[in-house]
Amino acid sequence: NRAMFLLTVREDHASPTRAEDQGLSDLMTCKDMDQEVVDNGDRDGFKGDDDVYFELLMGRITGVLRLLKTGYSDPWGIEELFEGARNALVAALQEPDHHALFRDIQPAGQMQRLDSALIEYYLWLASCQTDDGGTRRECVELAAVIAIRMMFEDEYLIGDAAVLALRALIEHTRYDVVVDGDDDDDDTTEDEEDSDDSADGIRTALSQYRHGIEEAIALSHAGKDLMSRESYTAANMGDFSMETF
Repeated sequence: NRAMFLLTVREDHASPTRAEDQGLSDLMTCKDMDQEVVDNGDRDGFKGDDDVYFELLMGRITGVLRLLKTGYSDPWGIEELFEGARNALVAALQEPDHHALFRDIQPAGQMQRLDSALIEYYLWLASCQTDDGGTRRECVELAAVIAIRMMFEDEYLIGDAAVLALRALIEHTRYDVVVDGDDDDDDTTEDEEDSDDSADGIRTALSQYRHGIEEAIALSHAGKDLMSRESYTAANMGDFSMETF
């Protein structure tokens, strides 16, 4: 928690460099302690419940994503966190009816939580590319592939996950507008114009659907008292230790 605080408020700290150094140091200490707990967990159990390790990894992923968006380089190794969370989820799926991870949220919901974090990560990677070329498109396509899985396969969607999935699909429509044909022909063909119109129509429909979900989410919290709304917001911001320690 101190690491996240110092790194987040660095610019307003009396000594920004000192705050950043201390925050990064705390972060590495936290990472080392996580590994130590995991090593002990192999023998003694991880904090008693099988679901805690997955929840810890999801909290770490959320925190690292926030730091990446703030402008820090990856201070932890977020892809390792994703791999660890995926392995924990796959292991839990071996006993979907009895595992503690699915006590409150069904397997599809837990998968959506992980998938939505991956979508957010790939969209962030895309936003970091300076050109509109291959690398950026590849990141958007990866996000869209994950998004379409949950939109197509899952009967119910977590609201925030659905919003992120639709955002990825909307971004993908900005690239998926070229039909097969002669790339050397500079003239705009009728097929290309139809493709542009089709992409615009799909993008509009997806945007309207996303807006409707966002309104539903907002309305679901509008009737709650201030403390409930603030607690919900804080719980979804993520940090490095509050969820599990």
